[in-house]
Amino acid sequence: MLPPIPTYYKDKSRVRASLAPTIIVDYSKVVPEWGREIFAADVFVEQWLGPTHLGVKALATQHLLGVPYFRSVTEERIVVEWQQLASHGRRIEGEDHAHPMCKIGEISDGRSWMQQIFVKVDGQWRISEIQPEVLYHTGDFLKVGRPDGEGSA
Repeated sequence: MLPPIPTYYKDKSRVRASLAPTIIVDYSKVVPEWGREIFAADVFVEQWLGPTHLGVKALATQHLLGVPYFRSVTEERIVVEWQQLASHGRRIEGEDHAHPMCKIGEISDGRSWMQQIFVKVDGQWRISEIQPEVLYHTGDFLKVGRPDGEGSA
């Protein structure tokens, strides 16, 4: 028997602990309609791990980061960039989504260049800005990531 898929990768408390009180998310170079938004950290966690983004139960994701390039480092701010492979799979409806061998029916993989800015908050480094820039996608990224219950139309 295979173990269940770990849930720590969508653990809201772990994500929240990594964030500055305010976070800027700029997806304008991936999905222009999403644009650039400023969030309170708690709002960011609820939205991005919620049912319209990474909280989609049918969605399986894996983000692999390349070697970091530290663009700038000061006592209060770090700007780091790396290449990223973001793999998105949509589990087949009716399958046990908690099972690690659940079948994937749709895929979309993206290659991007990721920039994150970290700032010190109470002596700890926290993410304050996320800005990916897509190089290319295979498949239909928005279709694969659609909310649960929406058809594949």
